[in-house]
Amino acid sequence: MMAAMLARAQLRRRPAGFAGLAVALLLAVATVTALGALLGAEHGVPAAERREIRGPGLGLIVGAFGEITVLVAFFVALNTLGFALRHQYRDLALLRTVAATPRQIRQLLRRQAALTVLLVAAPGALLGAAAARSALVALQHRAMAAPHARIGGLLPAAAVATAVTLLVATLAATLIARQVTAPTPAAALADSSGPDRRPGVARLLAAVAALAGGALLVRLAATRPAAEVDKAAQATLLGTLVLLVAVALAGPLLVPLATVPLGRALRALLPVAGWQADANLRGYARRLASAAVPIALLTGLTATMATMTGTALHAAAGPPEGATSATDTWLRQAELGLLGAFGAIATVTTLVALTGERRREFALLRLLGATRADVLRVVTLEAALTAAVGLLLGGAVTAVTTVAFSLAATGSPVPTVPAATCARIAAAATLLTVPAMLAAATVAMRRPPAEVAGGAQD
Repeated sequence: MMAAMLARAQLRRRPAGFAGLAVALLLAVATVTALGALLGAEHGVPAAERREIRGPGLGLIVGAFGEITVLVAFFVALNTLGFALRHQYRDLALLRTVAATPRQIRQLLRRQAALTVLLVAAPGALLGAAAARSALVALQHRAMAAPHARIGGLLPAAAVATAVTLLVATLAATLIARQVTAPTPAAALADSSGPDRRPGVARLLAAVAALAGGALLVRLAATRPAAEVDKAAQATLLGTLVLLVAVALAGPLLVPLATVPLGRALRALLPVAGWQADANLRGYARRLASAAVPIALLTGLTATMATMTGTALHAAAGPPEGATSATDTWLRQAELGLLGAFGAIATVTTLVALTGERRREFALLRLLGATRADVLRVVTLEAALTAAVGLLLGGAVTAVTTVAFSLAATGSPVPTVPAATCARIAAAATLLTVPAMLAAATVAMRRPPAEVAGGAQD
């Protein structure tokens, strides 16, 4: 009862800290509701009519989309929950100093995640119902669903979606709680405003395990025969996600390595502002990793999907299976849009949260003589450098996984890269990064600098 009361109080006190989590969980409920509704759409349709369907059928489509949706939703929930935790880290550390146990802290965070899921369950189900109807019409138009298929009762699908999202959110909350329960109460309280820490042994071991798992999936994709290109595609996509998890875990070590050449170029172009932006990002490796990883997620997943589609189209050119190829291409484009939505949520919420936490830093710079324009100029350069690091990490993962897919689909290690699509993905990531950080920095500097520097930071 006490944990539930505290959870509600924190949600009311810090709604902005849970906004990103709420949006991510809303999308998860909507997607799983839509997939569940589609799964039952052909119930009662004659078998002869179902046999005339092109492509893999609704069951396989829902299975493939559901698998990657749950994994990506978990990744994004873990990321957004991390920032919800950062907004209340000091409060939780204080609770531990007054005898709250690690179990009680974990329970509190799970209750917060569960309450957030319940708040978004109804609107998510309504959004999912609309998405299911639109998707079914599109599938029927392409002869990928039976003409007489209909979206029936949505209550079971919405209930399952809420339960799945609740499981994902509470599991993510349990894992993220370690950040405040692993240290001693005094150490947790001291760290609430301290510098970045290097990743621990457990995190590095998890990164190595994720790297090994990703490598096995990449090898599995590369060794599939051409007749099993769909299985190769799924293994490639899962391998991309697992490798991105490895990048996220090892981010505080990898990101500074990627920053060195980019930072030197920035210093050469803009000696003053470029030096300050580079120094800020190098000095806070964990902060930069937290900002760059969602960009890598967004660009890595979408660029991998786009390159897989281009490679599959190239491999299918000529044979009399154009309809199937077009079907597969449409499905990959739909999956690309879904992954892009999750990645965009993770990117924007992360950047806004990270930049908003720097109120005191911005206030001190202004008290030392920097103008608002000077601070915004440095933030712009930091945003550009952050986007470049994220693109570099995401591009590296894409290169590895799409080579494996190309080997399976065409027998060549050189994939067909849709340059225009990849350029649009990079531009979209940059356009998400720079305005989000500038807007958050502008809001963070609304209060007088003396007031912010002299008071406690929320």
